[in-house]
Amino acid sequence: MNNAVMIGRLGKDPELTYTATGTAICKFSLAVDRQKGGDGEKVTDWFDVVAWGRQAETSAQYLHKGSRCAVQGSVEIQTWEKKDCSCKGYRVEINARNVSFLDSKEERSAAPAPVAQAQAAAPAQTSAAAAFGDDDDQDPFGDQ
Repeated sequence: MNNAVMIGRLGKDPELTYTATGTAICKFSLAVDRQKGGDGEKVTDWFDVVAWGRQAETSAQYLHKGSRCAVQGSVEIQTWEKKDCSCKGYRVEINARNVSFLDSKEERSAAPAPVAQAQAAAPAQTSAAAAFGDDDDQDPFGDQ
């Protein structure tokens, strides 16, 4: 069984793009706190989340940097060949099946309008390969 459930806050505004066939893709980073060791020290883990279709468009519309949300989905490993060292890079990614918005309506309306809304109004068409960095020598998120 591959199921992940986490609650956290967005590290930056979500990015909304579209595949060549018009499927919406929303990517965002989620900061999730956990306790480390027996002393209760808090550590923040960062997860890359990808939502698809209507869930992607809704996430881009209502989430922004600092928003609290719950994500339920599957864990996937993205791999690629690094050019500079002839080794593999990898990234853990959450493929969201459900994104729940945890901020109140007042908190959401008080936030500045996210850039993703402008992108949703005039979607930029991208290929699935470009959206996920299927180029073998590229980090899919540009972090090499």
